[in-house]
Amino acid sequence: MTEKKFIADWIIKLNEEGLKEFPGAFLKTDELKEIVLPGKTLVIGKEFFGSYEILSTDGESVYQAASLDEAKYIVYSSRDKSSLIKIPADGKYTREALSLYNEYLDAIIKHIETDYKKIFPREKKSNYIVNEIFKRLNLTRY
Repeated sequence: MTEKKFIADWIIKLNEEGLKEFPGAFLKTDELKEIVLPGKTLVIGKEFFGSYEILSTDGESVYQAASLDEAKYIVYSSRDKSSLIKIPADGKYTREALSLYNEYLDAIIKHIETDYKKIFPREKKSNYIVNEIFKRLNLTRY
C-alpha cells in the first residue's frame, strides 16, 4: 500500500462512517445566539486586545470573537461554509461543545496514527498524513 492510497482509504472510511457535525452533535443547550458570516471556510487570525480576528481563507476579516473559545467554535462551525452560525449564549456550553469535539477529533487522529504505524512501521510521517486527511475533509483541530 502507498501513503496516497492510505490517505484515500481513510477519507472514504470517515465519509462512510459519517463525520459528526459540529456543533449540532456536541451541543447541550438550545439557548443560542446567531451570527451571520460569509459562507466561506474561516480561520483564526491574530489576537488583538483580547479579541480574536476571524478571517476567511482569502484573508478577509469577517468577525471579532470575544474569546479564543468563541473563535474556535465559529471556525469549527464554518466547516460546511454555513453563513449562519448558532453559538451558545452561555460560554460554559461553548467550552463544553469544544471539549467534546476536540476529544472526537483526537480519537480520529489516534486511530489514523495507529493504523499508519501498523502499515508503515518504519515511516515517521503520521503527522503529515493526518494533516493531509484533515485538509481534504476540511477539518481543523485547534
